Amino acid sequence: MAVEPERGEAALCYAVVELVGGTGQCELDDFFAEYAERYMASDVDAVSAVYEAPLLALREGRAIHLSDRTAVREHLRDVMTAYSQSGAARADIAALDVVDAGKSSAFATVQWQVRDAAGGILKDFRTTYHLLRTDGGWRILSYTNHDT
Repeated sequence: MAVEPERGEAALCYAVVELVGGTGQCELDDFFAEYAERYMASDVDAVSAVYEAPLLALREGRAIHLSDRTAVREHLRDVMTAYSQSGAARADIAALDVVDAGKSSAFATVQWQVRDAAGGILKDFRTTYHLLRTDGGWRILSYTNHDT
């Protein structure tokens, strides 16, 4: 299958999936690229909109139970504020590994590289997300930051 040059890597991803069978890989490439952009812009409304509540977050060896949308939004706001205060300017996806869990669910592990304005790496870490595919797109059910 030929890939139109102007469509680039995203088109190639979808073409490969069409040949070998559908997965959420391409959709999640797009999802996390947009997620990173909105996250680093501190757009708490856009980012919190893709999370389900209640939410279970595992960070620094602690389980954080967020019981409702307000708690999820406040948690994300606090984390985004900390990133901003640390000098973070962008978050790059160094790797994305997707494991389908049926037609409506997936586990995605993202290797994030958070960079300052000069391009230096401030943080390099992995997060695994449990996601649900809905008619409105992907929703994050829980996440785990991998301990280092």
